[in-house]
Order: sequence, then C-alpha cells, then structure tokens
Amino acid sequence: MTRSDASAEALLRRVEVRVGRRLDGLLQGERQGRRPGPGGDASLTRAYEPGDDVRWIDWPLTARSVDAMVRVPELDPVLTAWALVDMSPSMMFGTHGGTKIAQAREVLAAMGVVLRRRGDRLGIAATTTGALDLIRPPRGDRRGLVNAVAAVDAMQPDLSAGRTDLAHAITLLGRVARHRGMVAIISDMPWSPGLERAIGGLGRRHDVVVVEVRDRREREMPEVGTIPLRDVETGRTLLVDTSDPAFQARFRAAVADAETRRKGMIARTGARYVAIEPGRDWLLDMARALSQGSRRRLAS
Repeated sequence: MTRSDASAEALLRRVEVRVGRRLDGLLQGERQGRRPGPGGDASLTRAYEPGDDVRWIDWPLTARSVDAMVRVPELDPVLTAWALVDMSPSMMFGTHGGTKIAQAREVLAAMGVVLRRRGDRLGIAATTTGALDLIRPPRGDRRGLVNAVAAVDAMQPDLSAGRTDLAHAITLLGRVARHRGMVAIISDMPWSPGLERAIGGLGRRHDVVVVEVRDRREREMPEVGTIPLRDVETGRTLLVDTSDPAFQARFRAAVADAETRRKGMIARTGARYVAIEPGRDWLLDMARALSQGSRRRLAS
C-alpha cells in the first residue's frame, strides 16, 4: 500500500465514523432505496413467481384470489454523480485546521461515503490549471473510492501555471459526464469570466452543487501591523498596514462585494450551495444538498 493509499484509507475511516454518528436516522425517508423492503411503495401487482421475496406477498389480495399475489416496490435507478476538485495554488492556503486542499479531500471522502450509503456511484475529476488533470470513472465500491481519493491526495498544485481556469475545467467535465446525474464543484470559487455560463451550461443536464471551501482569514484580516501579502497564483506581493482603519474598511467592503457576486452568480445558475469551513458543521448541509439534487433529477 502506497503512502497516498494509506492516507486515503485513514481519511475514509474517519469520515465514515463521522457520517455514521452525524447522519444515521437524519436523512431516512428522503429518497427511495434501491433495495426493496416490506414497506416499499407498490408499483406493480402480479402473481407470485419462484424467487420473489416472500415479504412482497399481499396476503389480503392473495386471500381473495386463487393464486398468491405480490406487490413489487418501485425502485430508483442508480444515480451517477461526479465531483470536480479544484487543485489550484489558492487552495494551498489555510490558517485554521489545515489547508483548503485538505478540507476539499475530506469533502470528497464524505461525498463518496454518503453516496455509497444510497447505492449510488461517484466519479472524480481534478484540475490544477484548467484542464482535467485527473479523471476516475464512476464507481460505487469502497476500494474505488479509496483509490480515487488517493489519486487526488497525490496531486500537487502547479505554482508556475498562474490562475486556474475553473470555467474551462467545468466545461470539459460536462463533456465527460454525459449521462444525466449530479455534479459537485469543490473549490474556493474565485470569480472569473465565463464561470457563470459554464455552471449554467452544466446545470441544463445535471443537478449542480457548488461546494465552496474557504478560510476564515480570507474574510477577517487581523490587525497585526504592516505585513506582506502574496497572491499564490500570480506571485504578486503587496505590503499593507493591517492596523490602518482605512485598509480594514476597504478589505471588508471587498469581501462583502465578492461574496454578494459569488452567491448571486450561483443563484442565477440554479445550483445548490454549501459553504465548507474548518470548525463549521457542514456535513449535514452537504448530505442534504446531495439528497435534494439527486431526488429532483431522478424524479424528472
């Protein structure tokens, strides 16, 4: 077992424990399962055939008929979901509980666990520059999830490539994910031209969930005097006085404007939105977003 495999296995075990403790019983009944039980909704009444589950037998109907009769529950098709992981240099930033990339890997593992519990499949893609640098086809088994998370864990951002064209990566994923399903975009969501069009185009075929990974210090700048701030994607460094009230006011205004634009863009595309931040309980929000998206698509 490689180091990445061992790391992915350990991460998956931690997430499985969290999902089991946090979600068991909370999402029951939001969707039909793919394994029929005695309380399933009936879609077909017919004569009993050898091999049928005896729990399907409708005893009152059988008593009124000559032959044994069964009610077969209606089953949903398997949902195919994709996750696009942004591995741009800005995702290396982190001040509370690790980097945004580490947080994105945890989100990816949680997605896989939640979808596996529903019998669905998850495909994984990752981008460092705007191309799809990693593609793992949809699988529903645990080993496939471990391998995919390990492949993402082994990737490193390209610090010399400049800003990542996330819109282009989303467009490319739309060509790969041809069957109707669900797509989750896991990124810190930097605004770029064409991003709204790319997400909107993806949403015409799929349910889209935008998972924004963020760090508290990107919205709250502590007053620590004069410090250099470096853009990890462009290499540009700016010397700022964080104790200057005018700087703090401009910083808060810029953060508020960026957040308003981002949320407005996501709302216009019709995508669901989940914010992920260390110290925040995001697991239930994400599980509900996955459930709502899959339910809407499968019902259409």
